[in-house]
Amino acid sequence: MKLFGITVSESVRTRDWGFTEAAMPRFHDGGGESGMLICHGFGGSPANMRCLYERAVEMGFTVAVPLLTGHAKTFADMEHSGYMDWRNDVDEAFSRLIDADCKRISLCGLSMGALLMCDLSERKGSDRIAAQMLICPPVRMVRSLNISSRIAPIIPYVQTKDAFPSPDMEMYCGMATRKLADIRKLSESIMANPVSPDIRTLLIQAGRDNRVAPVTYSMLKKHIPHSEYIYMKEAPHGIPYSDSADELCGIFEDYFKTEARQ
Repeated sequence: MKLFGITVSESVRTRDWGFTEAAMPRFHDGGGESGMLICHGFGGSPANMRCLYERAVEMGFTVAVPLLTGHAKTFADMEHSGYMDWRNDVDEAFSRLIDADCKRISLCGLSMGALLMCDLSERKGSDRIAAQMLICPPVRMVRSLNISSRIAPIIPYVQTKDAFPSPDMEMYCGMATRKLADIRKLSESIMANPVSPDIRTLLIQAGRDNRVAPVTYSMLKKHIPHSEYIYMKEAPHGIPYSDSADELCGIFEDYFKTEARQ
């Protein structure tokens, strides 16, 4: 059934989306003491963060990009995962960087991945974490996603496209709507705990974001008063896999250059 151009069907629950090796976890040992943890967003995969992964490798970081539980599989797998699973996923990636002898670790996340990075920095503190870049963190989602969350018991799965638009966009073309509640739970947890002022923080807002409510940034600036902020006027929500990717990579390199291996 089509509803406002969106496919609503129980059959999409177990659809094979055709994820490839590009969507699998990535790890690069840079041989130094500087680590970088990069996290994809809700429904996405490490393929979406390829440009930032490659830039971090070029900068000399040891880099971990986890695949969050329930992602790059099926909506059924997604539905059986939750924010505590995703928190464990980033904790394991963080531990792998420590096991690789990284003394100082930087964080970068997109969308829900940004929330997970902020949550991680609040829990781990500044003893190991040096800096973080939070790209389009959905502390508050736009109205359409809030509506989707409320009608999840009636419409648990929606499909928006039939195939990946590009290799860097290996992600669910739609969503398991029940899982939007996990984003809210993660946001609530973040806003209840402080970020160490010793962890440098950069907030990046996309001017053409159709996922994150603009009020998010005033909330985060109040919550993390020492944070810096960049507004990318022409960028969409998925900046790392958009025409604004090169601009983002430049910002990434400039922001993390002091943490990179010399």
